[in-house]
Amino acid sequence: MNTISKNLRQLMDRRGLSENRLATETGVPQPTIHRVLSGRVADPRDGTLRPLADYFGVTVEQMRTGLPASHTGAPGTIPAYAVKAFEHGDELDGDREVLVAVVDVVVSGGHGSPAPEFVETSFRMAYQLSWFHQVRAKPEDVKVMKVFGDSMERTLFNGDRIAVNTGDQEVADGRVYVFMTPGPYPDIKVKRLYRTADGRLRIVSDNPDKTQYPDEYLTADEVSGLHIIGRVIDRSGRGGL
Repeated sequence: MNTISKNLRQLMDRRGLSENRLATETGVPQPTIHRVLSGRVADPRDGTLRPLADYFGVTVEQMRTGLPASHTGAPGTIPAYAVKAFEHGDELDGDREVLVAVVDVVVSGGHGSPAPEFVETSFRMAYQLSWFHQVRAKPEDVKVMKVFGDSMERTLFNGDRIAVNTGDQEVADGRVYVFMTPGPYPDIKVKRLYRTADGRLRIVSDNPDKTQYPDEYLTADEVSGLHIIGRVIDRSGRGGL
């Protein structure tokens, strides 16, 4: 194992990265990464090392010689990941990534019970196929929505985007759901839900100001008219920053 392979292995171990994950994050083919790690390529080109060095926040020269002290100690407690942006869908790796549209959820009128509709926006977010497997969701069931208001602060902040699994509509205590309230004036809400022993449903805001955001309760009859849109399985945004 030469200096470059030792340095690369150390950087990967600090972040708990596999060869496949590093290839996905940097765009460097996995076979190339494997050859560098094994020392089969004793002197990789700068063009090969540069995306790896950029990803880990070091220089190509440091990859070839010695890593800075900040990259050689024990790993920190906060993992950091490189961000990859896409302008067009054809930039995606179709074998690994899925582009999900952000939607607005609206309540449509008309005859009978109102029903929520998904209206696509121009915003798109990319997700790894492996992530869908981890959360046990089908890509076609996942919708990305925008959070409005501060009732769920500490967990979800105004402007955050949430991934919602519309295929998961069974209420599990303590999970966060997007749902449409029953009654003549329905509304779309994002809240934490709990079932009570007497068949009611407790609707909880994570904001600690219970004067402004008290717990709500739906009777068993009202619960039957509740429309669960899906469970929140991911969030992104600036949070409270």
